[in-house]
Amino acid sequence: MDNPLTATLARQRRRLLQSYVVHVIWFVAMIATAIAHTSKAVATTSIGLALITIPPVIVYAALVHKTCRAIDPSSRTIGLIPMILMTIFLTPFESGLIVPAKNLMLSAKILRQLRSPEPSPNESFKPNLRRPISRLTRGSTSIRTRPTRRGSA
Repeated sequence: MDNPLTATLARQRRRLLQSYVVHVIWFVAMIATAIAHTSKAVATTSIGLALITIPPVIVYAALVHKTCRAIDPSSRTIGLIPMILMTIFLTPFESGLIVPAKNLMLSAKILRQLRSPEPSPNESFKPNLRRPISRLTRGSTSIRTRPTRRGSA
């Protein structure tokens, strides 16, 4: 953990996780009040509390994205602009639930790789599974040839 970005990413990821857990708890409470057919005041309060927890989640998810990209420019985390677009075009709850979950998973993967730079014994000889499959190996392993006519010599 020599890299200062590693410590920053761990701290930001911890804050994102805390705010994400609070958001999920309030989201579940909102769903429970809707299922229980509570009064209008209780439902409005639970929706308001769930909406209040979205901005911190989005801010911390954007910070985690920025730090992940500083460490690994090819990381597939989701940044602030896509989160804002998801909030506008979908719902604030989806952008508060989906995007942070993806950024949490990818940041955990990056931190795991940074903390253990040597490959584990199982990963040292792992075949490359992302290479394209050639035409010859797609359906069967045999090479197809033209059929020959029987009886003509």
